[in-house]
This record gives sequence, C-alpha cells and structure tokens, in this order.
Amino acid sequence: MRDRILEHKQQIKLFIKELIGFAILFAILGLIVYFFFQKSIYSNIDAGLNRQKERIERNTYANEGPLSVNQRPGGFNPFNNYNNSDFQTNVIVFNKKGIISNRGMLGQRNYKLLSKLTVKNRKLNQVEEITLWSHNYVTTFRGILLKVSDDNTNPEYAGNYVLILQNIDADLLALHSFVEALIVTLIFFWAIAILIAYYLSKSSMKPIINSWHRQKEFSSNAAHELRTPLTVIQNQMEFLLTKPNDKVVDQIQPVSTTLEEVKHLKVLTQRLLTLARSDSNIVQAQRSDVELKPFFEGVLSPFNEIATSQNKSFVDTIDVDGTGHIDDDLIKQLVVILIDNAMKYTPKGGTVAVKIVKNHSNLRIVVSDTGNGVPDEDKARIFERFYRTDKSRNSKTGGTGLGLSIAKWIVDQHHGRIHVRDNHPTGSIFTVNINL
Repeated sequence: MRDRILEHKQQIKLFIKELIGFAILFAILGLIVYFFFQKSIYSNIDAGLNRQKERIERNTYANEGPLSVNQRPGGFNPFNNYNNSDFQTNVIVFNKKGIISNRGMLGQRNYKLLSKLTVKNRKLNQVEEITLWSHNYVTTFRGILLKVSDDNTNPEYAGNYVLILQNIDADLLALHSFVEALIVTLIFFWAIAILIAYYLSKSSMKPIINSWHRQKEFSSNAAHELRTPLTVIQNQMEFLLTKPNDKVVDQIQPVSTTLEEVKHLKVLTQRLLTLARSDSNIVQAQRSDVELKPFFEGVLSPFNEIATSQNKSFVDTIDVDGTGHIDDDLIKQLVVILIDNAMKYTPKGGTVAVKIVKNHSNLRIVVSDTGNGVPDEDKARIFERFYRTDKSRNSKTGGTGLGLSIAKWIVDQHHGRIHVRDNHPTGSIFTVNINL
C-alpha cells in the first residue's frame, strides 16, 4: 500500500512538471508569435511613413501642395463621420511659430482633433505612437516629425516642420483580435496538453516503476544469495572453533562444506559484478576475428572429464570453419554458462549435447540436456535475474539464478537471439543464433 502511494505521488509530480513544461512552452510560443506579428504590422506602417518622409524631403510632390489623404492614391475623405477609423494618413505643417499652417486642408473636425498636437523637437525624425482624445472617441496614430530644408522648392514645406501621421486604429483592432484568438488557441492546446501530460506521466512511470520493482527484487535476492553462503561459512567456522584439538583430517566435512560455499560465493560475486558492469556499460563486447574450430574445441574439451566424473554423457559436435567476428572471452563465458546449467539439471546417466554450426554468416550454438525441462510458464522468465524454475532458494544444484541472465546479455551484445524449447521426451534445448 505504501509503495502504491509513493508511486502515485511520483506520478503526480511528473504530471505537474510536464504540465508546467507545456504551459511554459505554449506561453513562449505565444509571445514569439505575437512579437513577430506586431513587429510585422508596425514595420509596414513605419516603412510607409519613412517613404513619405523621403518624398517630402526630395519634394517628389513638388508643385502639388501639402500632401493630404485625398491626394494619396487610394485615399478617401476622413470627414464623412465621427468614426475614429476614418482617420488614415494626414500631413500637418507647422510654421516656425509652431502653428498649423495647412488648417484648410485638414478640415474642421479633423483640425479640432489634430490641433492638440505640438512640435517636439527632441523627437525629430523618430517614429512615435500618438494617442488623441475627443469627447466621443479615442484614436491612435503613428507619426514622424521632420524639419524641411529652407531650400525645398515647395513653399508650403520649406523651412517648416512637417508631421506625417498614419492612423493605426484598424491595425490595433486587428492586433487585439489576433491576441484574443491566440489566447483562445493556447488555452485549447493547453487543455489538450493536460491530457497529453497525464498520458505521458502515466506511460513514463510504467518502466520506472517496473525498474524500481526489479531493483528491489534484485537487491532482496542478492542479499539473500550472499547471506546464505556467509551463514553456512560462519556456522562451519564456529563449529570448528569448538574442536580446537582436532586435526584437519578429522573435520574434512565442515572444511569441505566451507570451501564449497566459498566457491559458490566467489561465482556469485563475479556474476553480480558482471551484471553491474553491464548495466553501466563498463563491459561491452570487443569483437575480433577468431579461428572458430580451435577456439570451440578448447572451450569444450574440459567438459568430457567433468561429465564422466558425474556419471553423465557429454556429446559435442563442432561443424565450423574459418573465422568469426566475436568477443572470444564473452562467447566462452556464454558456452560455459549454458553447459554448466545443463550439467546441473541433468541427472546421473543423462546426456548433455552441444552442437556448434556455422552457416554462412550465422553461428548457431545448441545445448541440450535430459533433465526435467523448463515449464512453459517459466520459459519467458528464465533469463531474468535470480529467477529459478524450482522456486527454491536452497537449490540442490547450487545455482545463483544469474547465469542465464548473463548469457542473455552476452547474446544481446552480439546482436543475436537466444531461446529455449523442450527436448523430447525430457529436458531442454537452448539455442543461440549470432550474426558473424
């Protein structure tokens, strides 16, 4: 129950982190889109103001008088009604006293609003945003103030200040609408992000939880496996302390038992170290070209005597030639693990057979025994660490439950496959296929 509560809390933390991550991502995305959209609008407006400024300074419209909205291509009269969107572009000319000199071209209503403007020398040739208030509306312009040279050929401009205004009410309205649409879109996607974050947190937690459970099981199993031989050794040593006057020959059994447990402990620690190094990628396959036949003959030769000493038969078939690109140390360990496993589970009078065949670039290693076999429900799990088919911690075979997991890792390092099947009428057959 406590573990499930911890898992649930961890999933909630992961969910919140992913949700915050999505929220920050969408917020940044929204700000970037808004920034570029706003910049695009203002850049177009400012470019138009600067073009018109250059025309006035070059007197492109010479002899046409001050430019008004009616003279601009596509222009229209801004005085049809009081709507603030009616104002588009206006050119205001200030004389040397700062008084508007082209009042007649602005119109009465327009002049009433624009007359509030004054000349600000400190902002000369700078684009600025100007907001003007009237009794029934507010309107916003972007404008640029310039000082026209005295030698300008247009007497209306020469020596005067000219303020070019571009009404941006419609642009601000479009920008406001865009922001509203952007916020709605981000909220919608953020709602979707909640579902995605929940799914990701749940799916991400599965391998973490499974790994955590396997780690707990591994730690528990490793502690038990280490404790068992240590307990036996301690008991035997304590017993020998009660016989200080006995000779070694009188206590052969406890000494022999102690040595067996020491050997068992040595194998266990070596295999635990191998798995720990494999998990941290410290140990990896170092493949090289190896003459296959003499290599496998050297690996298999000791097992004839071992089988004979255990009243078992050992049959080997080596049908390989040429070289193979393998890690000889790891492949030797793989073969030894499989044969050792077969020997342990084969009763006296039984047979262990090894067949090694090379077919083009494929190396096949087959190890069979005539033991009790592997139940179908255990076949998918026998390559897990500390898993035993007999479910017994005190297995008479003396196995650690780590050999086959190491064998699986070695095969994976060679990008191969390993599987087990029944050997009729009794026993198991382990088959390894490695691509050379």
